[in-house]
Amino acid sequence: MKKLALHWQIIIGMVAGVLFALVLSNFSWGPTFIQDWIKPFGNIFINALKLIAVPLILASLIKGVSDLKDISKLSQMGLRTILTYVLTTVIAVSIGLGAVNLIKPGHSITEETREELIANYDGDAELKRKDAQKQKEAGPLQALEDIVPSNIVGAAGKNENMLQVIFFASFLVSALF
Repeated sequence: MKKLALHWQIIIGMVAGVLFALVLSNFSWGPTFIQDWIKPFGNIFINALKLIAVPLILASLIKGVSDLKDISKLSQMGLRTILTYVLTTVIAVSIGLGAVNLIKPGHSITEETREELIANYDGDAELKRKDAQKQKEAGPLQALEDIVPSNIVGAAGKNENMLQVIFFASFLVSALF
């Protein structure tokens, strides 16, 4: 018997997971079972992915750049990387905006639900407002300044500082040449 391709295995697993959750949520004990016995495995999987993200990116960047025989090709590779990043960002934003305009999420919720959500997430919104105010007060080159980490271990410890890890890897490899 021929083995199923990996992408089909993943799709079948996702569909089976959704169906399993839908079936279990129809029982009175289902949500508790999912919360206590299924969710921890999902959290472990996500944490394992976060755990390997920084070392994997750091090692692959160092290995990729150190394999270059001619350092002048580094600028070409960097330009292609930036162009790919910008292109995929434009595509992702376009898909997101198109989906939001097509689906119109939140359009059909009641006013009561809307006010309940506002009350529940008002604290989070206040934190976002403070972050936005800090960003407004920052100088025009703050984003550039934030790329350079003051401590690589601290930057590697937070997955949201991935750009700092990438900068460090590029800096380290450049120093090796």
